[in-house]
Amino acid sequence: MKIASRRTPLGDRLCFADVIPHQLIDLQAAYVRRLESKGVHRDDALARSARSLPGDLRTLLRAEPTLDTARRLHDWAVAHSDTGVLDEECLWDDRPRLLGSPVGTPTTVWCMLANYPRGPRASGEAPPRPRGMQGCLKAPSAIVGPHDDLRHPAISQSVDPEMELAVVIGRRCRFLDTGNAMTAVAGYLGFCDVGSRDVSDLDNGRMDRGKGFDSYGITGPWFVSADEVPDPHDLYIRQWVNGSVRQDGSTSDMYRSIPEQLTWLTAALTLSPGDLLSTGTPAGHGTVEPGDVVRGEVQGLGVIENTVVPDD
Repeated sequence: MKIASRRTPLGDRLCFADVIPHQLIDLQAAYVRRLESKGVHRDDALARSARSLPGDLRTLLRAEPTLDTARRLHDWAVAHSDTGVLDEECLWDDRPRLLGSPVGTPTTVWCMLANYPRGPRASGEAPPRPRGMQGCLKAPSAIVGPHDDLRHPAISQSVDPEMELAVVIGRRCRFLDTGNAMTAVAGYLGFCDVGSRDVSDLDNGRMDRGKGFDSYGITGPWFVSADEVPDPHDLYIRQWVNGSVRQDGSTSDMYRSIPEQLTWLTAALTLSPGDLLSTGTPAGHGTVEPGDVVRGEVQGLGVIENTVVPDD
């Protein structure tokens, strides 16, 4: 199940993606149509839809971490996608620039650091020893949609986008262990973790400001439920700048697995539904300039593409 957030004159709307080509299915409107097809009066159907399917993913996960209502609706929408039941009231055109962050603005965004080898090994070279786990918080205000502009701050000469796999938390959790950590994962999305290393250097090595500029957390294009990603530790990650490959790696190269990361992180932090854990980035990333076009993909999670513009 893939869920996108579509910006509309009615506000941001959760929509099923990748069901009907070039269109998105509005969850609330589709639920109304499903109820009406069963004979429920429209006013009652509207009230039940608003109550059963909150308008943002974080609230939806808080109400129902397993997303069972959304899953049943998704199955119904797939079965009726070519019957005409889903009319224009239920559909939005899939315009990339109108896609927002699938998770809205999370409460906590954590980015893992140094979780991949820095580069390919020479023949016969021993694998590098992983460092201890480390990471940093990213400002929630940095989060943007999958095709929004990447804003290049005037105070930085070293804007570095890094393509990553991000975990979306499904339930409130603390003190997870490697045996139960994956039960807290609702799904995944592509995440471009942008940083300004020169700003961090000015800040005595602290990453917070250098990772926290507006637009430095690019998400999407969809939230993909965990059942559609059988093995998150075996996905390719790629990034292109102006059509040239910068990153071509795999989550299989992570030093620390997702359960290990969640166990380590929740020893300190309480995570809530809709929070993000971005799991680190393969080697190959580098700086960009205004005018560059950055494209990134995590296998099965869709493509994000962003134009770098001056942050005026």
